[in-house]
Amino acid sequence: MYENYRMPGEFEKRSNVYVTWLPDYIRAEGYDNRQPCVDVIKALLEYGDVTVNLNCGTPGSYEEACSRLKEEGVDLDRIEITQFEDSNFYVRDNGPSIMVDDKGHSYMVNPAWTYYGVWDKNSPECQSARKAAVHMAVALGCFDIVNSEMVSEGGDREFDGHGTLIAIEDTECRKRNPEFTKEEVEAEYKRIYNLNKVIWLPQPMLEDDDYRLGILDEKEDGTPVFGMSFAAHIDEMCRFITPNKILLAEVSDEEAASSKAGAESRRRIEAAYEILSNETDWEGKPFEIVRMPTAEPIEVVIAPGDEDYELYKGFIDEMGGKFMDGTPWPEGPVHFYAAASYCNFLICNGVVLGQRYYHEGMNEVVKEKDEQAKAVLESCFPDRKVIMIDSLALNLSGGGVHCWTKDVAASC
Repeated sequence: MYENYRMPGEFEKRSNVYVTWLPDYIRAEGYDNRQPCVDVIKALLEYGDVTVNLNCGTPGSYEEACSRLKEEGVDLDRIEITQFEDSNFYVRDNGPSIMVDDKGHSYMVNPAWTYYGVWDKNSPECQSARKAAVHMAVALGCFDIVNSEMVSEGGDREFDGHGTLIAIEDTECRKRNPEFTKEEVEAEYKRIYNLNKVIWLPQPMLEDDDYRLGILDEKEDGTPVFGMSFAAHIDEMCRFITPNKILLAEVSDEEAASSKAGAESRRRIEAAYEILSNETDWEGKPFEIVRMPTAEPIEVVIAPGDEDYELYKGFIDEMGGKFMDGTPWPEGPVHFYAAASYCNFLICNGVVLGQRYYHEGMNEVVKEKDEQAKAVLESCFPDRKVIMIDSLALNLSGGGVHCWTKDVAASC
């Protein structure tokens, strides 16, 4: 029945982009994490040639969103606003994944949801997030739903539009679906997404791995530094640019030699490169692989009493006050690296929304890397406008521009 459906590549025509206003409890001390959201909405309205669908899924978010957007000069009549109950705010991951055919038909794939492996998929929070995706699809006029009990998040699925998926094996198999074999996971993805091939990359970027695992890096004085992400997703390190061209992050020799974290990230990325360089596209041709610099580590210190301190501490408290590696939650201020990545961009018709990080007072290397990243995107998308969003405040909650958006393919 669904054999003629496919998941188009993000580089193909889009009709809608869903975004979700941040819940009240998602704040970042000293930063305005609503501003990147406003900037994304403005850019999509001006250059994206899509309908922007804004879901306000938590109490008070509708009022806050409307007030803030009006203050920023956004015409609310140009936005489709919904209030489907949903505590998740990175809609990329639980939002509607819409398959299309060449006759204007569509169906939604609805995998299970566990809030990045934190909660049981049958918990009220996870069921609510899963239902929200169905409501979002119906609001788009998509009424056919294909359900799956396999757990998966949109940020870990890169499609070429021709039946190929790239995903992180450690995330999809060991972390999200330990009760299934790799072969069972792959077979289910081929069923629900109508795939010919799954390309498995072994591990995610270290900086994007589950922060609950433990220490990410150490400062020269021995102070531990932790990550700020749960996700462990493909969209932080590897993206399809065309069906034949892949963008892959790159850690330089100098960066790998400068820290244990840099060395480990390089090992993981080069393992991915080795696999991709020996794979073929849907036509049987070798992939063209373009490299993207990794973002400079941006350290953030969160102290007791800060707005986001209890958020990060709370998940460790649920595990008995210790990270998975046995490290206890530190006393006093805690050091983190922001979940920063130049690969977490959104492609939307004539525009590409990238991420930039330089703020006054930062090392000039951050500015140089911002410029390099923009140049790479411009070379990959010569016919699209590249806009670099100041995304740091959003990254402090574990994700970025791509995570916060859910693009929907246009039906033919």
